[in-house]
Amino acid sequence: MEGGDHSAGGSDESPSEAEFPSGREEGLTNDEQMSPDWLEDMEDSDSLAVERLLSPMSRAEVPGPGCSPAWALALYGRECFSGEVIKYAVNLGQHTGSPCLDVKTQELQQQLWIETRNLKKTRIFYQKLMQQERKNKGSDNKLMLSKLKSQLEELRSKVVFLDSVKKHLEILSVDQWGLEVSLLPSLASCGPSSLDFQSSEDPSVLSFSTSKGKSTLQVGSPLGLMAYLYARDAAVEGYIQQFLYTYRFLCTPEQLLQFITDKFITAARQGPDMSGDAEKIFHRSLDLFQFWITDCRQVDFAPKSSLVDKFESFLNTEVLPVDSRGEALLAALHTPAYTTWSQRSESVLSLLSLQEEDDSVCLHSSTEDLGRKWRFSRVVEPSAALSKDKAFSIATALPMPCYGSMVDDLSTACLHSEERIPFSQNESSAQHVTQQLTLLQQEIFQGCHPVHFLNSRIQGVRDKVSSPNKNVSQHVPPAEGGGLPVCEDPSSDSFLPQLLSYADSVANWISAEIVLCDSAKTQLALLTKFLLIGKHCYESRNFATAMQVLRGLENVIVRQLPAWKHLSTKVFEILEELRAVQVFLKSDDMCLMGGEHTKRKPTLPSAHILAMHVQQQEIGAFTLTTGAYKWTKLRSIAKVVSQVHAFQDAVYPYSPDRDLQAYLRRRIARLATSDIHLLAADNDANFRQSSERQTRRIQNTLRRVKATFQ
Repeated sequence: MEGGDHSAGGSDESPSEAEFPSGREEGLTNDEQMSPDWLEDMEDSDSLAVERLLSPMSRAEVPGPGCSPAWALALYGRECFSGEVIKYAVNLGQHTGSPCLDVKTQELQQQLWIETRNLKKTRIFYQKLMQQERKNKGSDNKLMLSKLKSQLEELRSKVVFLDSVKKHLEILSVDQWGLEVSLLPSLASCGPSSLDFQSSEDPSVLSFSTSKGKSTLQVGSPLGLMAYLYARDAAVEGYIQQFLYTYRFLCTPEQLLQFITDKFITAARQGPDMSGDAEKIFHRSLDLFQFWITDCRQVDFAPKSSLVDKFESFLNTEVLPVDSRGEALLAALHTPAYTTWSQRSESVLSLLSLQEEDDSVCLHSSTEDLGRKWRFSRVVEPSAALSKDKAFSIATALPMPCYGSMVDDLSTACLHSEERIPFSQNESSAQHVTQQLTLLQQEIFQGCHPVHFLNSRIQGVRDKVSSPNKNVSQHVPPAEGGGLPVCEDPSSDSFLPQLLSYADSVANWISAEIVLCDSAKTQLALLTKFLLIGKHCYESRNFATAMQVLRGLENVIVRQLPAWKHLSTKVFEILEELRAVQVFLKSDDMCLMGGEHTKRKPTLPSAHILAMHVQQQEIGAFTLTTGAYKWTKLRSIAKVVSQVHAFQDAVYPYSPDRDLQAYLRRRIARLATSDIHLLAADNDANFRQSSERQTRRIQNTLRRVKATFQ
């Protein structure tokens, strides 16, 4: 990337042209990816994909976190599905004379079954032929492999296309149970005991604007916006997903649950003879429950919470007796939120909480108290008298005074020997380190949710990235004129502060490793390596680690090191490229979503920059003087945060190096909050030597040489 290619104007192009397979949607990109190990992994993952594609289409199906088209609907609305997908869905079942949704679904399932079976057979044959080619080099299988590869990519494209049609039909099946917009004011105002619908227009409940014959929702009261969930086109417009991302600005989860359950109970009480509108409310309520659990289980339905208890009681008493979908909803409610990354929580804790430190690395407790040194406590084996929770609590990772009696107690500490090896002595290539840092960053990012980026200012996220005293909590007032969510207190387990804390740790680790180098030559080599890591990161769309590298290199102490003067011009230009990438990321809140949205490349955004984009959208009042909420503002916020699920949809195909990852984790933990000033002060390589000092060193060397010959 050239530094000048991306100015602050907000280009739609990303600063990378690197290609990656997006999940299972893109074909094989090169033969190097077709290693036997990779093929075995692909066989397992594709088998799961085939099973999912072959399963009967049901609205009770529960996709994983961030599974499209939820984020795509929130981001693109009606443009989520291409014209080809819509046209194909319209033509399904035409030969029957009555192409209803059930007929279309059945025909599509048959086509999916045939194409996925052909894909599996072709893939297995390709794998066997590839292995034979590797064993018998020089065979005549290359031409056949080339043809099979093209056929494999074509079959993959067909399956992906048919799966998109399947998702489109699912959305249409939801929209068929929608009400006319003119009935929504009555739905919003009617009580829990009756459904008395009258066609009306009430701007105090819902207000629309019309442009080019198209009506668009502008503002609405809390009840009006909840009632719009029952509108006919609410699903295909992306309104349901947008509302689920942002409803916390106007009501609590308990209030939303009460609203939907009241409408469902009122409709269900009419029995089998319920009217057409009551039947629509009945089915749409179940669809809303499914969307809600699928998209927000992680943030709204914590295990053993009062909301889960209330919801579970409702499903058992009101839904199960009248509809079998209650069983699927109950199962979804108790499904773990992280079924695709079961070890995420343990890994995150090890990345964020492990603070092992040796005697040589110290830090100050605050900028005002520089006379007292503090050290990290080492991780020790828990004694039999202490419970495991107490022995490995967060408190053990916090800085504590290093008194003499405590030093004696730490004599039994067990540290990994390789942990003491500086990163400058690690022989792994820059590209390999980049891949492992990317996997570590991805593992943490996969655990966050779009809601975590809302109202980040009250969580202490500010525009200027700084390193405040981490031991002192600071109250940050909301932005002037900004509206706050109904739940103003940030969740204690909110993931955004943890994500930002990890970013700070990596940046500080990079700075510390550089100033710890014992010679100018080693320092020059490490600067070059980190710059190459930063370049590999942004070229592979790992903007999170790329910005961490930039922060580490632009530390005020690191930038004054004499080694910078000895960098080659070509290597130094990488620093300018990283700065240009930073400008590009800050230029537009949708800068990473350019291009064809049906084929997403693996991407890791900078959490801090994304949070600042959301804060920009949150500036200003959320309501009018009448108390109605600006839906246009909430919709803009929903589109920005929906990118989180979009980025989680495509993962990097790198193979993990467990040993290197473990080493990086420990080094980052050791140097996460170390004082760069103190580390640099103890190393002569960090200072320019005066000519007088250099002359004295030369004279001393000459004296020693002469002494050897006397």
